[in-house]
Amino acid sequence: MKKTLSVLLMAILSVGMVFASGQSEQDGVTDSKNEVVTIKYAFWGNPDAIGVEQDIIEAFEASHPNIKVEPVVSGYNDYNSKIMTMIAGGMAPDVMRIDSYNFSDFTALNAVENLDTYIEKSNFDINIYPTAAIDEITVDGSVYALPWATAPLYMLINLNAFEKAGIELPSYDWTMDDFFEIVEAFDGSNSGCYGYATECDQLSSFLPFIWADGGNVLSDDLNTYTLDNPNAYTQVQRLADQYKKGNLPKDTITADADTLTRWFTNNTVAMRSGSSMDILTIQNVEGAKFEAYPMPGSVVKNTTVYKSNEICMSKNSKNKDAAWEFMKFLRGNSGETLYVQARRTPPMLLNDDTLWDQFLTPGKYPQNIKDAANQIATIYGHKLPLRKGYAEIATTLTPTFQSVMIGNESAEEGFSKIADKVQAVIDRNN
Repeated sequence: MKKTLSVLLMAILSVGMVFASGQSEQDGVTDSKNEVVTIKYAFWGNPDAIGVEQDIIEAFEASHPNIKVEPVVSGYNDYNSKIMTMIAGGMAPDVMRIDSYNFSDFTALNAVENLDTYIEKSNFDINIYPTAAIDEITVDGSVYALPWATAPLYMLINLNAFEKAGIELPSYDWTMDDFFEIVEAFDGSNSGCYGYATECDQLSSFLPFIWADGGNVLSDDLNTYTLDNPNAYTQVQRLADQYKKGNLPKDTITADADTLTRWFTNNTVAMRSGSSMDILTIQNVEGAKFEAYPMPGSVVKNTTVYKSNEICMSKNSKNKDAAWEFMKFLRGNSGETLYVQARRTPPMLLNDDTLWDQFLTPGKYPQNIKDAANQIATIYGHKLPLRKGYAEIATTLTPTFQSVMIGNESAEEGFSKIADKVQAVIDRNN
């Protein structure tokens, strides 16, 4: 489905232009202050996530009685196809959450509104967001979204496992050499506690290893495949070598986040990659003692994935003023406070020091997450090489990562062999 996103959106938006041509001033910023309007807000989530979204909608409607918000919710896997279907039918949601992996596809195809005018008119302070989040939503100097759930993909450290093995905890400035030394020290195939596990079907799981020696998936201008360079694949090969030695769980090749959590909480794994939502899940396990760290570095220190998702306004919304009012509420202090109190997302706004106190549970681990998150935001975080077609690029590469991990081919062989195929995806999306 990701491969066809751009093609489908191109066709969809040609239809959308017909709708736009007949909307006249309704598509501008002329919503009536007195008329009650209804806007559609699309997002993905499970039942727990839907609860806090409804709380936000109710709070917004209470303070904006002339605007009603109709939620459009879907599971993540079906979300993009649902949005595309709505756009194709001339029923695009006024406000929609877009995964940052797909954001460049939507902006390149003119599916989302440029927000510069709205930001300027309302004196909205975009600098309440971290710099990395602002970078993600800025295209050619203009802002096309407000960031949502900006957070790292941490290295989670199992304190119980380290204590039992008598292995010293690393520092935030740890290196890939330190990391692999720890993985070997756990000697998983003999001790029963493996040093590391990750989701091998996610490009993001391998990016820290690609970035560590100064490599990347794409060139600086994002137009050339570069994963076939030794500085990009050497640390990936080292990880595959550890798998071959039996120092990673055999099933890590197919493990999902739930499996990693089970291994982590039953002390089968000492270190794992993990999101903020993984942290909240682990906290519910009795006796879990763990901390959140930046990923290890090498030549490059900042190797921790730091990403957002985006809240966008549809280009063809008929109620853009109302949509903007809701976006400001959703991604301003009011919405952020409700998200944090529900522990749906970690704090990301820079203008409220109390948010972390509302998010954290006293006495529960990780106890250093505020410091870790702040240091990742300022020192150790690395933005994704996002561009049009990024999701397809990631999907194209996944089988090669898995093949390298299980030893079917070396990293040098695999990433050289896939080069032309990935470059074709890049060229097709230029």
